[in-house]
Amino acid sequence: MIKKTKRNLFIINIIAIPIALYLFRDDSDTISIFIFNFMVTGLYHFTIFKDITEIICKFEKDEIRTIITLSNFLIATFNRAICAYEIVAFFPAIIVTKIVSAAIRDKKNRESQNLTKSLLVCPNCGSQIDSVNNFCTQCGVNLKKEEALPASPIAKLSDFNLLYYKDVNTVLENMINKELEKAGIDKNTDLIPISVIKRKNILNILFSILLFVYTSLIFFHFPIFTYVVGLIILIIFYLKNKEYNFMTYLKKEIKSRSSEKISNIIMTTKNSLSDSKKSYAKIYNIIAISLALILFISPRIMYEDIEGGYAVRFYTFGLTNFRTAEIPEEYNGKPVVSLRGNTFSNMPFLKEVTLPDSITEIRGQAFKNDLNLVKVNIPVNLEYLGGGSFYNCSSIKEIELPDSLTFLGGESFYNASSLKSIKLSNNLTEIRGNTFENCNSLESINIPDKVERIGGHAFYGNSSLKKVTLTEKSELKEIGSSAFRMCTKLTEITIPKTTNLNERAFKESPTKIKRFGDIDYDNIVDKTKYARNSFIYLQYISDTQSVNPHIKDAIIYNTSISFIDATLVQGSYQYTLKYTDETGETTFIIDKDHLYKEINENLVFSIGSEYSLDTFSSGFSLNVYYN
Repeated sequence: MIKKTKRNLFIINIIAIPIALYLFRDDSDTISIFIFNFMVTGLYHFTIFKDITEIICKFEKDEIRTIITLSNFLIATFNRAICAYEIVAFFPAIIVTKIVSAAIRDKKNRESQNLTKSLLVCPNCGSQIDSVNNFCTQCGVNLKKEEALPASPIAKLSDFNLLYYKDVNTVLENMINKELEKAGIDKNTDLIPISVIKRKNILNILFSILLFVYTSLIFFHFPIFTYVVGLIILIIFYLKNKEYNFMTYLKKEIKSRSSEKISNIIMTTKNSLSDSKKSYAKIYNIIAISLALILFISPRIMYEDIEGGYAVRFYTFGLTNFRTAEIPEEYNGKPVVSLRGNTFSNMPFLKEVTLPDSITEIRGQAFKNDLNLVKVNIPVNLEYLGGGSFYNCSSIKEIELPDSLTFLGGESFYNASSLKSIKLSNNLTEIRGNTFENCNSLESINIPDKVERIGGHAFYGNSSLKKVTLTEKSELKEIGSSAFRMCTKLTEITIPKTTNLNERAFKESPTKIKRFGDIDYDNIVDKTKYARNSFIYLQYISDTQSVNPHIKDAIIYNTSISFIDATLVQGSYQYTLKYTDETGETTFIIDKDHLYKEINENLVFSIGSEYSLDTFSSGFSLNVYYN
């Protein structure tokens, strides 16, 4: 006890000083102050009041907790100064309280030990006297001469039946077992009261209904977590139903009829016992599953009446056909004009879907997660294709969208990893974010002229994409962040001059970006006509450089080019040059309207860069292609 007290005092001493310092600070965060004060005062109140209330006041533990919590709350609502002074003032009190409480506990322990010593009863006055005394302390009788009576023994824990120290349910179950033995009833018997059998049959019917619903839902191809949750519910219901046995029934009856003897209740119950095997749980379950299978032996289409006709609300596959699906053009004399969201989603065995041309809209995620879907005919009058329509359709290879389509939702072809070819509608105005993300097999795509925006991640991760075609009539205004990110085979793209390009649009892609109207100085000349090329820099006016001074077996060998003049014409420089060979001299001009000069079929000169046309300091560069 003394060691424990010292340990507690040591812990409190360590905590007290930093807490007091914190409370004397000048912060004004009211909420944090309240929380901190509540915790701090709680430590001190618990340390002091726990010992006092247990030893002196003899409160129960729950009452102690209530007192401590209430005092904490009241003190914590005051300012920190009060809490700080309280800590400083209470610290000596804590030390005294701990020492006193330890001494009181030791004294009580010694007293309880003394009570166990043997006592005698005075035969004259009846007082209890310690056996070590020779005379009665009350009447003075000599106990040696008089025969003292032994004192009544003190009751000990071992004198009581330990069964009654366990929880109520355990005690009740043991008492029931004893009475069952007396009545000659096996506690593990299959016999249960008829009333219980009726209740179990009702529960079994409810379970069978749930089983029918669960089996039917499988044909509606909901997401997998739906069936996991449903299965958990069925298992819980089944286990709870199974727990309701003979023993459970008896416990319930005894608790509800507390004034009666347990033996009478058990004997009354014995007379109403019946075989529990008479419940028809298995039969009900078989019927439930069979009804669901019969109901959905063939695919079913569920319609929704909307403006202009009918929409397909649900499509359930059947036992006889779960690989193909076909939607009729009419229902009840009206056209079928729409597919609602998730109509065919989560059907991993579906391979082909046939849709009528009367359909004008396909809502979001209509074919999501159809991993084996290979073929879908897109209606020629389709106007709306919702987001995620072909999300994760990893087997589809070809799609042709009609020109009637004006809306293409984001993620429409997300992770369609086998998609190699797609024709977009010429009336699309936007390719939204993530539309073709991770289409790893897509090699080329034509962007319609009316498309004004390509959203972020639209073609992200298209590792096979080599060609993206836009025309000079394109109205493209924006390419979003990471739109063509990680397109590792897309080496170049030409976009309109006015297109706003996000700086991350082609991140991690080796793409050279060109704009319509820009001069491609690297491809001014058809390089395939010439066997060799070189670079000449004319440093100043009148400078002359040799053309191929080294390769003697070339047709063009050891000729020269001279820099004659440089003139600024309408904001751009015009260069006059002279070529000389064994046949004579040729003078020509290089400017923005004449980017190259073909001397003969074996030699051509071209401007080296756009910079040379805009700026002239002393010289400029020429590309030379020759045979």
